[in-house]
Amino acid sequence: MKYLVLLGFSLLTSIANAASYDCTVTKKLDFENVYQPTQMEKYKFSARIHDSDKPKVDRCSIKPNDNKVTCDSYDIDRVEVDKHVGYKKFYLFKSQFDIQLFPDMKFVENNGRGGIAFGTCKLL
Repeated sequence: MKYLVLLGFSLLTSIANAASYDCTVTKKLDFENVYQPTQMEKYKFSARIHDSDKPKVDRCSIKPNDNKVTCDSYDIDRVEVDKHVGYKKFYLFKSQFDIQLFPDMKFVENNGRGGIAFGTCKLL
């Protein structure tokens, strides 16, 4: 019985520490483009950060031909927390991708191939 209580408590604390964020891209650029407001509105770039024991990031946009949101989901390889500022950085090594979430709910996405996006997140 003692072990069941301990197991239940550890499951509750791990669930309590999990959080998801819906992040809207407000500025995006790469080697060839600085995306204009009309493009931002058309494609509705966003990210969803799932900060849990098995963190994931979903990168989403509207697929122009279908006019519906599509998302690619990535399992995060490593999460680091800055001990001075308190931001979290989520790394995906294979794709050379990272996303940083700051305490003020701003984020920066670096796709690792010359593209970067900025925006604001809200807790889901």
